Amino acid sequence: DFGVIIHENRFTYQQKGLYKVTDLGEYWEQKMKTPIPLGGIGVKWSVDRLISLKVDKLIRKSIEYAFSHYPLITEYVMLHSQTMSEEVMRQHIDLYVNNFSLELGEEGKNAITSLYNVFISQQVNPEALPLSGGMFLS
Repeated sequence: DFGVIIHENRFTYQQKGLYKVTDLGEYWEQKMKTPIPLGGIGVKWSVDRLISLKVDKLIRKSIEYAFSHYPLITEYVMLHSQTMSEEVMRQHIDLYVNNFSLELGEEGKNAITSLYNVFISQQVNPEALPLSGGMFLS
């Protein structure tokens, strides 16, 4: 039997008697030579650009607040997460909320573009098209 271990379980699977066969994140990074995009927030292209930029700014402010008030968010996160130690919670947050959350940079943009290109090449959705105009606000 095999399974995919996600979220905080990637830090605790050994305690449950499980064994890692392949780390899909490591595999992606070695094969694609980019970080693996683990999540993101998108805005539909039909939304006015000024509104999209405002949403982007508000999300950025929220992330900056969380970064600068890290101890204050611990209780909230613990309330809304699966049972885990504070150490595992912090590892989990650091994995998903990091400098790429504030600024993708070229490395982050290349990672997302690579993932999208793999999606397109697999023809998962026949309506999905290669993006000629890019997919980023800035």
